[in-house]
Amino acid sequence: MNRTFRFFIFAGIVLFSMNYALAAPGEEPEFRPSLASFVISPTEAAPGDSIQCRFIFSNGGDAPSSMEEKIFLHFTDPIQQSEIRWQFDHNPPVSTKFWMKDQEIVDGPLSVAVPDEIADGSYAIRVGLWNPVTGLRSLDVILPTVLIVDKTVSPPPREPIQSISWIEANRRDRILMLQRFVANSPVQIENQSLSFQIEPKSGLFCIQEFNAGAIWQSAPGAGSLGYVMAENEKQEAFRFPLNQLTVLSQSKKKCVLQKRIGESTLVELQISAEKNDPVIRFSWEAGENWTLHHIEWTGLLWTTDALGGGAVIPRLIGEFFPANHPLEFQQIFSTYGGWGGLHIPMAAMLREQSNALLSWNSPDISVNIQSLLQTDENFPGAKQTSIDLQSAEPSGEFFLRVGKGNSYVDAAQSYREMARKDGLLVSLEQKARKSREVKKLAGAAEFKPFVCIRFQEQDGAAAERVVNSYTEEDCIELARHLHDDLNLNKVLFVLAGWIHRGYDNQHPDILPAAPEIGGNEGVARISETVRSFGYLFGLHDNYQDMYEDAPSWNEDMLIVEKDGRCKKGGVWAGGQAWLIASDHGLELAHRNLPEIKKLFSPNAYFIDTTYAAPLYESFQSGDRMTRIDDLQFKRELSRYAAGMFGVHGSETGFAFGVPVSHYFEGILSTHDFIKDFPNPGAEEIPLFPLIFHDCVAMYTHQGDRAGLGDARKILKHLVLGEMPLYNIPPHQYWRREMKEPDLNDPDYCFARINDGWGAGKHPVDRFIKNTYEFLSPFAEAVAAEPMTDHQFLREDRSVEMSRFGEHWQVIVNYGPGDYQFAQTLLPPMGFIVLGPDFLAQHFYPQYGEARTSLVVKRDGKTFTGF
Repeated sequence: MNRTFRFFIFAGIVLFSMNYALAAPGEEPEFRPSLASFVISPTEAAPGDSIQCRFIFSNGGDAPSSMEEKIFLHFTDPIQQSEIRWQFDHNPPVSTKFWMKDQEIVDGPLSVAVPDEIADGSYAIRVGLWNPVTGLRSLDVILPTVLIVDKTVSPPPREPIQSISWIEANRRDRILMLQRFVANSPVQIENQSLSFQIEPKSGLFCIQEFNAGAIWQSAPGAGSLGYVMAENEKQEAFRFPLNQLTVLSQSKKKCVLQKRIGESTLVELQISAEKNDPVIRFSWEAGENWTLHHIEWTGLLWTTDALGGGAVIPRLIGEFFPANHPLEFQQIFSTYGGWGGLHIPMAAMLREQSNALLSWNSPDISVNIQSLLQTDENFPGAKQTSIDLQSAEPSGEFFLRVGKGNSYVDAAQSYREMARKDGLLVSLEQKARKSREVKKLAGAAEFKPFVCIRFQEQDGAAAERVVNSYTEEDCIELARHLHDDLNLNKVLFVLAGWIHRGYDNQHPDILPAAPEIGGNEGVARISETVRSFGYLFGLHDNYQDMYEDAPSWNEDMLIVEKDGRCKKGGVWAGGQAWLIASDHGLELAHRNLPEIKKLFSPNAYFIDTTYAAPLYESFQSGDRMTRIDDLQFKRELSRYAAGMFGVHGSETGFAFGVPVSHYFEGILSTHDFIKDFPNPGAEEIPLFPLIFHDCVAMYTHQGDRAGLGDARKILKHLVLGEMPLYNIPPHQYWRREMKEPDLNDPDYCFARINDGWGAGKHPVDRFIKNTYEFLSPFAEAVAAEPMTDHQFLREDRSVEMSRFGEHWQVIVNYGPGDYQFAQTLLPPMGFIVLGPDFLAQHFYPQYGEARTSLVVKRDGKTFTGF
C-alpha cells in the first residue's frame, strides 16, 4: 500500500462529551460553554509534522464566565484519556469573561506540532476549558476521531492559491473604499503626507498616502473599528463593537470620538495626524463608569495573495508570513512574551507597492495575525492575511505609519524612525562614550567555557553528577592559546558554571567561586590573564532563578501567581528553579555584584534569562508587580550591571533592553536550535539586525555554537555582520589529536588547510582561524553601521545579500550550486565581502577547477587561508 500521501480531514459537530472535575452544580450556573464544531487536518501525521486544528465554541448560558479560563488541547492515550501524551494549551482568542450569550468563538486554525519523540500509534483528542486557578474544567470534550502518528506518513501536498491579477484586486479594493465612504460623511484629518477618514456609524477607516497614492483601509468584512470588553458598575460583563461613535470634536489634524452606552461614555478615542510624518496616532481612555478589561482593534492592516506582500512579525530574529502561502492559520503574539512572543513592539504589513507599520510602547499589547481563505466573489483575492491589535489596558496608544517600499527592509527602516523617537535606538557608538570597554566588543568572537555543571539527581535520589570540563589551568591556557597561537586580538571570554555549586545551582548564592575552577583565587587569576591580552572577561550569572537549597532561599522574593502559589521555573541542573520577582532580583544583584567586581574585576557581565523569559506579573499581597514594573526592573538590572562592569549581555534579546545592554546571546539562533521557528506559514528574515545592528552585538545561543561542520552558520553570521560563539572541545583540546573531518564536504570547508594561516594547526583551530580572519575585521568595520539592505537572490533562499552603511556589501552562497557574482564564481559555502580597502572571498580562483581559495585583502596586504 502506498502511504506517501495518505491523509484525512475530520470535521463535524461534537458527538460525545463528558464532565471531568467540573465545577460544582450552581457554582457557575449561567456560563455554559460548548464546542459547536471542529476540524482536524490531517488525521495522520509523522513525528515532527504539524496538524491544523480549528474549533468553534459557543456560550449557551445567560452570562460569560466570571474567570479567565484557558483552552486545553490534549492528545492522550486512546483508552486512558486522562493520560496526556502531549498538549497544546493556550489562551482563547477572546477572554471567557466576555463570551456573551450565543456568541461563537473561533479558535484557529492552529498549527499543532507532533513531538519528534512521540511513538507511532493512535491518540485520542480531548479539548475544553479549564480554570488555571481552581484547576476545574467548565468544558471537557473527547472528539469522535483519533490522530494516527506514523513515521512513514508524509505531509499532504498543499494546493497553490488561485489568485486574481493585482490590477483586478486593486480595483476591487478601491471599489470597497468608494462603497464605504463616498455616500457617507466621514470625519477627516490630514497632514502633508496623508489623509485619514473614519465613518463614525460603522467605525471603518481609510488612509490615503499622498506621494505613492497607497490606500490602507479597514479589512473587508469588518463591521467596526474593533471591540471593547468591559464591566459596568454592577460588574456585569459586556462586549461592545466600536461603531455608532459620537464625534466630540474635530480639527484638521485631530478628532475625538466616543463610544456611548446610554448616557455614559464607555471609551473615548483620540485620533491625530502627526505633524510632519505619515503617522496616525490612536489613543483611548475608559469612561468613568466602566472598567475596561480588553480592547481589540480589528482589521487594522491586511493584504491578500493578489495584492501581494505579507505580514512582518518581530519574533526572535524576524518572521515574514507571505500572503500567498496556502496554509491557513491564526496566531497571537504577546509583546515581550518570551521566545514565542514579539521581541520588538511592532508589526507591519507589506503590499505590492507600499507598507504599513503598527508600533506601540506598552508590553500589554498583543498582535493577532490571521490568514484565511475567502469565498466572496467580490473579495480582492483568494486569501486574506490581517493584523489586529489587542490591549489589556484601560488607556493607551499605538501608531500606524504608512511607508514607502514593499519589503521588510522598508518596514525596518520605518520602525527605526519610531524607535529613535521612543529612545530605543541607542547606538554602540553612543554607549562607548560611557564605557571604553564597549569598543572591545566590535569584532569580538565569543568563547564560553562551561567550567562546572553539577547535576542534582531527580526523583528523590541523593546522588549528584559533576562535569568539570575546564579547570583554572585550562581556562588560562585557552586564553593564551587564543592570543599567542591563533593571534586573535578581539575576544569575549565568558565563564559559565564558575559559581559556588556550578552552573544553574543554588542561585542567588554564587560565592565563593566553585572549587573546580580554583575558587575565588582561581577566577581572579583567569580574569587577570584574559584582561592582560586586551580581551573582555565576563561571568555568567542569573537573577531570575532561585533554588530551595540556596542559603538565601526566601519565598517572599518569588513571583506569586493569582492563586497564591509561588511560580515555578524550569528544572535545570540544580533541580527545580523558582522565579524571583524582578524587584528582588535587582536587590540581590545589588548585594552580589559589588563583591564580584572587587574580587574578579570583570569588564563584561552576562545575566541569563533577562531578555529570554516573558514579562511576568506577581500578585504578592501588598507587593503587586505588573508586566510594566517587570520591564522597568529588568531594564534597571541591565543598566546597573553595565555601569558596574562596562559591558552587559543577556540571553536572546528584547527591544527594551537595547538602550541599556551591549550584546544579546541567542537572538541569531533559528530553526536549528528553536524547533518551532519560524512559525508554520512563515519565513525567517533578519528583522532584528535590520533595526538594531548598530546598537547591540548579536550572537547565537550558548546551546547553538559554531563548530567544525558549521560553514552555513558562519555564512549566516557574515551576512548579518556579526561574530560567532565558537564551539570548542573541553580542556586543552589543541594538545590532543583529532580525526580529520571530510574536507571535501562543503560544510567543513573552513577547516581546510594549505600554506595559509591555518598551516600546522589542530582542525578546530584551523576552523577558528580561517573564519575569524574574515569575520572579525569585517564585523569590527561595520559594528557602527546600520544594516541598510538585505535580499534573497534566489527563490530557494540559497543566496543572500546584505549591505551595511553606504559602502559595505556581502554575498553568501549556501549552495548546493555555484553562484556567479560579477566576475567572481562562488562555490557552495562561498562568499564575497566588499568594502573600503577590504575584500574577502571564498571563491574559485581558476574557472574550470574544483579547488577553492579563501583570501582576505585589507590594509594594503593580502592574507591567504587556503
